[in-house]
Amino acid sequence: MAWKRPLHCCRSGKKLRHNGWVQLKEHEPLGPKTTMRIGGTARYFAELSTKKDAEEAWAFAQQNHLPLIVLGSGSNTIFADGEINALIARVSAQQVQRTNEQTNKRTTIAADAGKNLPMLVNELAKEGFDLSPLTGIPGTVGGAIFGNAGQGPSGIWMDHFVKSVTIYDGAWKSLNNEECGFRYRESAFKHWATTQSPMIWSAVLQIPTGDPKAIQMQIEHLLQRRIETQPHQRTAGSCFKAVGDTPAWKLIDAAGLRGVKKGGVTISEKHANFLIGEKGATFHDAIDIVNTVKEKIPEKLEVEMRFVKPDGSLAYE
Repeated sequence: MAWKRPLHCCRSGKKLRHNGWVQLKEHEPLGPKTTMRIGGTARYFAELSTKKDAEEAWAFAQQNHLPLIVLGSGSNTIFADGEINALIARVSAQQVQRTNEQTNKRTTIAADAGKNLPMLVNELAKEGFDLSPLTGIPGTVGGAIFGNAGQGPSGIWMDHFVKSVTIYDGAWKSLNNEECGFRYRESAFKHWATTQSPMIWSAVLQIPTGDPKAIQMQIEHLLQRRIETQPHQRTAGSCFKAVGDTPAWKLIDAAGLRGVKKGGVTISEKHANFLIGEKGATFHDAIDIVNTVKEKIPEKLEVEMRFVKPDGSLAYE
């Protein structure tokens, strides 16, 4: 049965269902789905709770010649103002299952990509499973895999725990750790075709075991350190990644950009690699401040956040 674009425009947020297929919304507000609270609306938006949903969303985007953009909790994404001519899909599957596999003092779990990462860290700690190096990182399991989230250049990253990742790119595939192309704040998923992003659906994680009380103490210690060193406002986390050995925040600080403001977006006084958005901040404000940093520090920084333009492409690739 052919997939067809609806022939008329529905009012904002109205739900659509195409002959029993994945439920879509038209003109869905995107700002509230991101931590910066910036952005317009999605031409189409879908919540994916089953593999069938993922397959149907992929087919809809393909057959209607739309970019497919996968969104986690929106903690590293800023959308353009106005309408994004794309299908924005959020994986909402959150199941976590323990397997019977246990090797080298590690236990194995399978976690869906939509699982909230801070919740997973805390839930596993109570059972004596140690994901504490990922403490305080906002977002989902899928987002952490996509960006290989972790603690500092010399710290422990998501790839340290990943055994395999299940994705959908028109077919279901399982990739081992090496095939995911993990590097510092990098994965192969970041560099696949942005017009039809592969969906990270779930992952098998191998997690060290330990004393629950000791793990909880480490979580509290890391949380306190983040509270002391990072802003907790409307932010999308680290905006830049340094190309060399000097941390991005030091380069930005040395360039005299700490506290610089463009419209409703400011470079944080507390941590110079964080952008803070005020109420009413716009995509243009964020782009303006990123371009200011790039002009001052050429060839030394890469933009780590996703800035999605109206046509669904990325402002910085």
